[in-house]
Amino acid sequence: MVAIRLRALWLVWLAGAAQLAEYATDRIDGRSGQALRSVLLATTFAVVLGWLFVNVRGRTRALKTAASTALGGGLLNGMAIALNGRMPYSLTAAAAAGIPPGQETAKNIAAARGSRLTSLGDVIPVPPLHAVISIGDILITLGAAAVIATAMHQPTPPHTAEARDDSNHQRTAPDDGAVHPGHLGPTALHHRSP
Repeated sequence: MVAIRLRALWLVWLAGAAQLAEYATDRIDGRSGQALRSVLLATTFAVVLGWLFVNVRGRTRALKTAASTALGGGLLNGMAIALNGRMPYSLTAAAAAGIPPGQETAKNIAAARGSRLTSLGDVIPVPPLHAVISIGDILITLGAAAVIATAMHQPTPPHTAEARDDSNHQRTAPDDGAVHPGHLGPTALHHRSP
């Protein structure tokens, strides 16, 4: 059972909407398309960063580290995308993953001679998935998995309502030999009065 509560989930929906809008720019070429994608990418990162900040305040160091790992991966991807307009991918890695060469999407473009930070692009082939991933993708996946695992191992707080109910009951001396479930007290197995 997950023991933490996520706050400001509306920010997640906003980031998702920015991502969908970025996909919708697929047919806009040239500088205007690149500028629009950059603005949408920056918006996505700003919203996700705000959501992470809201949710890691006051959390354990392990959870903060996991969230920072995922964020670091996102920033590496963001740098490659920002400098190239889209995430550059290696043609060699794409061929190894079984992807036809030269495909472009709203988020991906084949790396060319003028591409920058291509080592941070999609350069790792994953043939079983017919995909090419980046170092940033790996960090995002590891960080997200660590966030979930850490969140699932957070200690659950005691039920304060039950604790208040117990404190309101009048305490009386237990009868010898009586069993009182949920209460600690002297064990009296046999009634020894004459």
